[in-house]
Amino acid sequence: MEAMDANKKLPMLRQMLLVRRLEDEWGEAYCREDIGGIPPALSTGQEAVSVGACAALGPGDFVFTTHRGQAPQIALGLDVKRIMAELYCRRTGYNKGKSYHITDFSRGVVGMGGIIGAQVPVAAGMALAQKLKGSDRVSLCFFGDGASNEGAVHEAANLAAIWTLPLILLCENNEYCISLPVRAAVKVVNIADRAAGYGLPGVVVDGNDVLAVYEAVISAVARARSGGGATWIEAKTYRLGGHLVHDPQYYRSKDEIAARWEHCPIKRYRAQLVAEGLLTEEKFAQLEAEVAQEVAAAVEFARQSPFPAPEEAFEDLWA
Repeated sequence: MEAMDANKKLPMLRQMLLVRRLEDEWGEAYCREDIGGIPPALSTGQEAVSVGACAALGPGDFVFTTHRGQAPQIALGLDVKRIMAELYCRRTGYNKGKSYHITDFSRGVVGMGGIIGAQVPVAAGMALAQKLKGSDRVSLCFFGDGASNEGAVHEAANLAAIWTLPLILLCENNEYCISLPVRAAVKVVNIADRAAGYGLPGVVVDGNDVLAVYEAVISAVARARSGGGATWIEAKTYRLGGHLVHDPQYYRSKDEIAARWEHCPIKRYRAQLVAEGLLTEEKFAQLEAEVAQEVAAAVEFARQSPFPAPEEAFEDLWA
C-alpha cells in the first residue's frame, strides 16, 4: 500500500475546501434566483471521498460521476471557472451551458445524468474497452447507497468479476437515498459485503478520512492495473446537507445533523494536519482566503459569460 506523501497532503485539504466553497456558492446562487433549473445537489460532508479517491488515479484513467459530480470534477483538476459557468448555464461551461453533468474526456471525467446507477455499466464498458486495447488504465465509478440496490449495478459488478475488468466500484454511502435511511433499504450492515456474491473483494473504509479513502482506492487501482480485476469499495460518510439545496430535511432530526457535523471531514483533516505539524492556523486562513478568491473569480466569470443561443439547443447531440 502506498502512503500519501506529506507534500500532497495540503493540496488535498485545499481541494476539499474548494469543493465546499464552490458548492456553497452554487447553492446560494440558486436560492437567490441567480440561476434556475434543477435545485443543486451538494456533497457537503462527503468531500473526502472524491478527493481521496481521485488522488489515487493517474492520467488516462476514467471517472464516472453521479448527479452529485462537482467534487470529483474539482478533485481531478478541472477548471473551476468553467465548472461554475456550466452551473450558471453559460456557453463558456464544459457542456456549453446545456447540462451541469459535466464531461471532459481529456481529463477522464464522464458526467452522467439523474438515472440512478446508470453510470456503473457505462464505467464497466469503459473498463472493458481499456482491457481490449491492452491498456493498464482503470475505470472508477461513484454511486450511492440507494443505487446499490439497482439491477444495473449488480449486472455490472457480475460482468466486472467474470471478465476481470479494471473497474473500481465506489459506493458512497451517505446514509440516505434522498429521504430513505439506508437501514430501511439495505439489510446487510455493510453494502460492500455484497461483493462476495460476485467473487470480488469488498472493502469498507471511513469515508470521512481522506487518507483512508486514498489508501483503499490506490490498492484497488494497483490490483486493477496488474490484471487482478475489480474491487468494490464502500466509503461510509454522511450527507450533511439535504438531498437538494432546498430540502427541509424533515426526515431526520436537527440533533442528528448537529452530531454529524462534529465529524466533518474538513474539520477532521485540518486537525490531523495541525497535529502532524504540516498546518498552522495562519496557513489554514491563507488556504481559505485563496479558495474564496478563486471561487469569487469563477462566479464573476460565469456571470459575465453569455448564455447559449436558442439555436444551439440541437447542437452536440449524439445518438
